[in-house]
Amino acid sequence: MTTMEGSTIGSLVQLRFWQHIQNGTLTVLPDLGGESLGIPIKRVFTITGVEPGGIRGDHAHRTCTQVLVCLHGRVSAILDDGRSHCRIVLDSPEQGLFIPPGIWNHIVFESADTVLAVFCDQPYDPQEYLRDRKEYLKLKGL
Repeated sequence: MTTMEGSTIGSLVQLRFWQHIQNGTLTVLPDLGGESLGIPIKRVFTITGVEPGGIRGDHAHRTCTQVLVCLHGRVSAILDDGRSHCRIVLDSPEQGLFIPPGIWNHIVFESADTVLAVFCDQPYDPQEYLRDRKEYLKLKGL
């Protein structure tokens, strides 16, 4: 398990899900009751209705690990660990992005009607979010 302080850009994992393409596309996410996504699933939510260029996220988590899957449309995940950063585009439901705690995420919605699904290993707790960049960097030891 990666800790908030020990998370780096190298801790990110890009996932690929199996798809069956015949008369449409069936995308199979692994057994969500287990830990096939690398985490036990305690919470699932979707984000919709964000205009192109709109931003979500802009925070880090103290202990929560998330897996992002863009079910429709396109988003860019701009991620950093306080030292390094990267940009990962999600534009297919066969792609997933595993984000451990301690990674600052800034999600840019790039197309209309985008649907982003987020799978979390923790129930919602507002105290678990780091929204102040200075506090985040201090907790990262930077």
